[in-house]
Amino acid sequence: MEFSYQCSDPDSSEKSWSGHIRPLNININEFEVTARGSTFHLLVGKHSYGKYLCIPNWGIGTEMASLSDCFWNRERLEQDYPELSKVDIISIVKALEALSAYVTL
Repeated sequence: MEFSYQCSDPDSSEKSWSGHIRPLNININEFEVTARGSTFHLLVGKHSYGKYLCIPNWGIGTEMASLSDCFWNRERLEQDYPELSKVDIISIVKALEALSAYVTL
């Protein structure tokens, strides 16, 4: 099962772009996400104190809010990983939001 999702930057007049999500395991917590030429290996889950997002191929590991909380998740990625481009952050956050329809943490 692979599905697409839409991204856009609310602070820009730039056109929207699409991303693609492919589950990588049966537990539905590991995904390959591609958008605007970047590929992210997402691992999402829950631990004793909250939820987490890991992107091992980019050296990213951080706390996150609910999958659908674009504002908080974007702020967290911008704060913890300032070297990430705005487009990549939006692509990741919108992928998490799209996953919220299929994944319960």
